[in-house]
Parts: sequence; C-alpha cells; structure tokens
Amino acid sequence: MKKENRFFILSSKQYTDYYPLQVVYEWEQVIADTLNIPLDFESFPMVAAKFDNKINQQVQKGIRNSFLKKHIDSSFNYFKRHKKHQYLVSFLLNPIPISNHYIYQQNAVVILLDVFANTIDQIPVLFKNKLIFVTNIEVMQYFENHPVKKQLRYIPLSISDEYYSVNVPKKKIDVIQVGRQNVVLHDWMLKVVVKHPEIEYVYAKMEDGVNVYFSTKRGILKEDTRTRAAFMSFLGSAKISLLSAPGIDGGENIRTGGYNPVTPRFYESAVNYCYMIGRFPDSADFVENQVSSVCERPADYEEFESTVLHMIDTPFDRQKAYGPFIKEHLTSTIAQKMKIELDKLEAI
Repeated sequence: MKKENRFFILSSKQYTDYYPLQVVYEWEQVIADTLNIPLDFESFPMVAAKFDNKINQQVQKGIRNSFLKKHIDSSFNYFKRHKKHQYLVSFLLNPIPISNHYIYQQNAVVILLDVFANTIDQIPVLFKNKLIFVTNIEVMQYFENHPVKKQLRYIPLSISDEYYSVNVPKKKIDVIQVGRQNVVLHDWMLKVVVKHPEIEYVYAKMEDGVNVYFSTKRGILKEDTRTRAAFMSFLGSAKISLLSAPGIDGGENIRTGGYNPVTPRFYESAVNYCYMIGRFPDSADFVENQVSSVCERPADYEEFESTVLHMIDTPFDRQKAYGPFIKEHLTSTIAQKMKIELDKLEAI
C-alpha cells in the first residue's frame, strides 16, 4: 500500500467463533499480512453496539428508504470520525439489510461471499461503496448493463496459505463427502460400496437431530471438526473428495436460483491432495478457475465407479497438476489481485 494507514480490516474474530466465519478469519489474516493492512479487532464491539441499537436501526432504515439517503448518512459520518481518512475492508456473507450497515458506505470496501438469485437485487439498493469485490462471475454478468457494474470487481474464493504444503497427507479414508451433500454423487457412492464393501465412504448425516459423520464401515465417527485445523486434517485424511456446485442436481437451487460459484471446498480438497470427483456445470466461475484441470466429472454411474476404483488403487500422483491450481487460489495470490484495485481508490 502507498500509505500503511489507508486501509484497515474490521474483524469480529475476537467476539464470535461462528463456524462459517472461521474461514473468513483465515482470509483476513493472510490479506493483512500480505498487504501490510492492520487488523482492527477493538472497533468491532463499539461499532456493533452503535448499530445494533434498535432505535438507530429504525432511523437508518427510514433514511435508506427515503429521499434523505443522499443527504444524511449518520453511519458513515460516525465511523469516519473514528477512522479518519481510512477505508475499512470487511467480508460480508450475503447482501442483506443488517444493522451494521457501516459496511454499505463509501469508505467501506466490501467482499461479498454468497450472492445468489434471492439477494442479488439488493446490491444496487444497499451499497454506496466505491469498490465491491464479488466472488461469483455470474454477479458481474447479471449487472452487465447496470450502473452498479462500475463498483464491482471479481475475485475468486481462496485457501489460506497456512495449509499449503508439498507433502501429501496420510490417507486413512477412501472416499469422503463433507458439508452439503450432492444427491447424485451420494447415490452413486452408495451403489459402489454395495458392490465393493471393502471401500469406506464417509459422509455427513443427521442422527438424533445432530449432524455427524457416518462411515459405511465403522458407523458413526467421533470426529470433532468444529475447528478449521481439525476439519482440514479430517478432510485431508481422505483419498477422494466428492464435490459439487451449490446449484446443480437440485441442491440448494431454491436459495441459489441456479447460480454456481466455485465453493471453498474445491480449494480445501486440492490443498489436501485429495483426488477430486465433482458435479458442476460449465458456468463462468468453473471455467475461469479451471476446476476441471483437477476435478474429474464422470458422466454416469459406470464412469464414476471406474474412476473411484482407479483412484483408490493409485497413490496420489497429481502434484504437478495441482500445484498451479493451488498457488493461483492461495489467499496471498488473491490479496495481490485485490491490491491492484485498492491502490486505485482515491483518498477519502
């Protein structure tokens, strides 16, 4: 950065360990280290207290939905008093009206993570920001002919540099599907283990109202994956990772509206040197990020079974192919792409 204090990252890390935010905290740390941007933890409770106030929420909601929105901006002025001449950088899980709407102002650089059909039209309504990073090319395409397009820049999601190693983790599980379950891959894999019961398939399931991991050979596993380190170790112990885009095969289509960004699970599986088998379309994100270079896409059950059997019998040998893909999606690499756009911002 030209001036070390032009930007700071506002983080809630010290105040919430909400699981979806744990990966965000990893990204924040690498971006801060790579670009020499301070991480600000202390301001978060002060800001949250200000904007979680119900009276203030109602006042701000009224302002945002009236002709006054161009003339009155108490949240911007308030926060600017505490961080003069600085842009705050902050991740936002999805573009919905929230109480902490300092993130919607011109002195905020926001990184939007989950923008789908059900929320995408909120972007031009809510955001006054000079710069908005989006992690889905389909968002850029949607706003191709809209004035908000000039505020948008695309960056893909990433994997924290702390997980990168040239060494392949020790593999203990044959096939794993963690997190969101793709019905096609799941059904195909259950057929495989019926024909080949010596193969272990591990997947998430609900048991007595609790989300657990289930092994087709060992039953319920007592795996504690509530921390990122534990989760990544668990994922890395699998030879094959089953993956899918969120909007394919039904999936989360109601929420996504058919949008298909590349999820972090693809990068997490790659950095753990898992063989990857996936279900995803040739959407803009998957093409741009060259996911097919590391992830097989069997067209039918027969091809899927053959691929699984071959991968199980073959010690991982794709480091050369995975290397460029992983390095392109390390958070430090993405941070450098962010820097190009951050340096263009005018001083406040």
